Amino acid sequence: MAVKKVDTKPQRKPGGKTAVRMRLYDEIEAAAMADDFEGLYDIASSAKRADFIKMLDRLEEEGHSGMTLARNILRDRRLTRDQEQAIMILSASCLGSMVRVENALPYTFKALKVDRSSVEYDDVEGYNVTGDTVAMSTANIDQAATIAKLQFLVNHVIETVAANSVSTKRDCYYMLKNQFQKYPWMDLNGQGESDRLIDTLERIIRMQRENLNIIADPRGLIYGDITLVDEEGKEFSCKEREQGITGLAGQWEVKSHKVKAIIAIEKTGVFMDLKKLKVADELNIGLIHLGGQPARGCRALIKLLSEKGIPIGVLTDLSPWSGMIAKSVLSGSIAAAHLSGLHASKAAFLGIESADVDSWLREVWKSVQEPLSANDTTRAQNNLSLPYMQDDYWKGENTWFVKSGMKTELEALGTAAGSPLKKKEFYKKYLRAKLKEKLKVKV
Repeated sequence: MAVKKVDTKPQRKPGGKTAVRMRLYDEIEAAAMADDFEGLYDIASSAKRADFIKMLDRLEEEGHSGMTLARNILRDRRLTRDQEQAIMILSASCLGSMVRVENALPYTFKALKVDRSSVEYDDVEGYNVTGDTVAMSTANIDQAATIAKLQFLVNHVIETVAANSVSTKRDCYYMLKNQFQKYPWMDLNGQGESDRLIDTLERIIRMQRENLNIIADPRGLIYGDITLVDEEGKEFSCKEREQGITGLAGQWEVKSHKVKAIIAIEKTGVFMDLKKLKVADELNIGLIHLGGQPARGCRALIKLLSEKGIPIGVLTDLSPWSGMIAKSVLSGSIAAAHLSGLHASKAAFLGIESADVDSWLREVWKSVQEPLSANDTTRAQNNLSLPYMQDDYWKGENTWFVKSGMKTELEALGTAAGSPLKKKEFYKKYLRAKLKEKLKVKV
């Protein structure tokens, strides 16, 4: 974010009276002078929106217009609390860096460390970071170059939010590439470096990049008697037809619902079957289409729905890879351990599970089973060492894959029904049993 030089000395207004800096700015200045990024982060993330706007108004009155866009966003935009915090953290970081520059001092940013050595797993909370950080200082030439590149990125995302626009990772790449053409001493080593800068920015603000309107391609659908409010405050219903889940779904609100549960489904065929056969309507349940490995917007929406008290069940293929899809919804992932809004710890895995082979699929198992590929087998073996698959249930599932060498897909349920004419009743019977067993929900 471009910030004009901020004079840290007291200013005088006409009449000779000294303008009193607001306490919030004084705290930011003190943290900056101590090069205390953690303190600065805590100040900004806990600040009230109204107080932050007043501080930026004061800076504007004193002739410091570099924070105008941030002030306007906080003052005029409909924002979630996470969005407010993201803008305030970036603003405070930029103010702090300007205080350091004003005093000819190097400054430091700290990003959360997110890798296997810095992540903890809990069966209830899922993956979380330990709080270890990686520091970047302008005192180091290489790190200073990275910080300069981050400043360009911050400029772009603030302007994007101010314009009520969105950016994909590809947008950010082209923007940075174009900007760096003007500065021969800066270069960008392809899309990979641009993506890493975005990931670093996310770990600096310690929340989803979607709060800064950097989105992935939308993927996922939702259907059922559920009314949502999107990021612009527009209300829409998912009752009459399925609605697309955008990358900004984490900014949505759940206005109302009349469903007893929601089932998140890996594949298109079963999702559409449950809708078109009126299974969802008659059981009074909602449906979410994950579309394979669910996009972040989809996972964020599932989390929101779960927090509203709606029981969530997950339905996937019976395969080592699909187990990971289910667990990404239930427990999150190492890569997103620093983000709290991307998994629903109260959700439950419904199936297809290995126990279904000798019950629901018993009559057709020889027809619907498929041999594991070498990659499938390796995946199952590796799953046995993953922190989020150390409980007895998931150890049992992955051991079953290794021993049996078999897998199947959700389409096996349709085969088990015996005929397309019998699918509806089979689905209803299967889902009733699973919801009652796994979530204690009667439909």
